[in-house]
Amino acid sequence: MEITPKLTLNQELQAAVAIVRVGLDRIRDAGCRTDEVGPHAAALQALYDPARPDAGVLAAVADVVGTITVSVTDVDHENIERVTELLDEAQGYVQDSTGDRIRHALDLLAPLLMRCEECGQQKADVEVMADPFSTALYPDEPDHRQIPLCPPCATDRFEDS
Repeated sequence: MEITPKLTLNQELQAAVAIVRVGLDRIRDAGCRTDEVGPHAAALQALYDPARPDAGVLAAVADVVGTITVSVTDVDHENIERVTELLDEAQGYVQDSTGDRIRHALDLLAPLLMRCEECGQQKADVEVMADPFSTALYPDEPDHRQIPLCPPCATDRFEDS
């Protein structure tokens, strides 16, 4: 016995769009809550990461368009070939054209990212924080040196204490 009510196609799609919008809102909010460059770059990388072009939001959208393109070829209609051409182009624009522009923006932002004091890399997730090493060793001390660290290096400094 199934107790979950069936959604109409329109309801199912509206729910899916709402879920996607919530996710996109989270990306936007995470990237724009500060004037620092790192969160902005990280949010853009969530949309399109040049190091992993098949992992971001644009890749997911392109995948959906591609799957629909393949599926619609089963429809018997004289315009299906033109439909698939248009959808193929749309798929390419989503990931390649938009992704290329985001990649270029990330390249321009890269020199503005903070450099981790431990590993020396400029990354989007580097934050200035109280030194985890001295904070762990001397928790009662009020002033700890503020240093820029990426999460793995911050963890390593804490564990070394």
